[in-house]
Amino acid sequence: MLRAYFAGAQSCPEKPGELDVLSAYRLERLRRIKPDRQRALSFSAELLLIEALKTLEPPDLPLDIYTLEGGKPALRHGPWFSLSHSGDLVFCAVSDAPVGADVEKLPDKEPGCGLLERCLSEKERELCLESENKKELFTLLWSLKESYAKMDGAGLGRLHLREISLELGPEGRAGVRGSDAKLSYYLHGGYVFSLCSESCAHPEEFLQLELKPL
Repeated sequence: MLRAYFAGAQSCPEKPGELDVLSAYRLERLRRIKPDRQRALSFSAELLLIEALKTLEPPDLPLDIYTLEGGKPALRHGPWFSLSHSGDLVFCAVSDAPVGADVEKLPDKEPGCGLLERCLSEKERELCLESENKKELFTLLWSLKESYAKMDGAGLGRLHLREISLELGPEGRAGVRGSDAKLSYYLHGGYVFSLCSESCAHPEEFLQLELKPL
């Protein structure tokens, strides 16, 4: 099972008691975030997770989220999930197997040669340099690598981007050389959405949800 959902971010409430329904994990993160925009995205990410879980069964609130070795957040009694945000959107995947999700807003400028050198394999750099839309292709490759790193919780900080060698396939599918991981991607409304799963090539649902007030 793999399902994916996205939504527009909401403002984070500031009145005492309005955040009590959130997990202790999220409350701790919000305490450390100062900019209003980043607080809104973090707050909305958990709201979206709650809505995503409702598509399976009504979740017990507040959610019991803890961190695995390496820092990957997980629900105490499942399912697996992954959260991401970019621009004004939040993105969530839920699955019965480890999953990584990433969303990236397409940038205004094309990537420079230095960025391509640091982040892409030789073959990927050649594809970017030959592409008529370098912004889109580079963002797609970056997002896929992010989702792959997030699936096992390592994060890009532990992996050298050039060591993740991607192979883009048809119909929004992709793979990583030397890995059985299954990746998929979507381009929608100026954003790139990427998913990485141990078991599912494509999500059974990829939908926009409406975030509901707490």
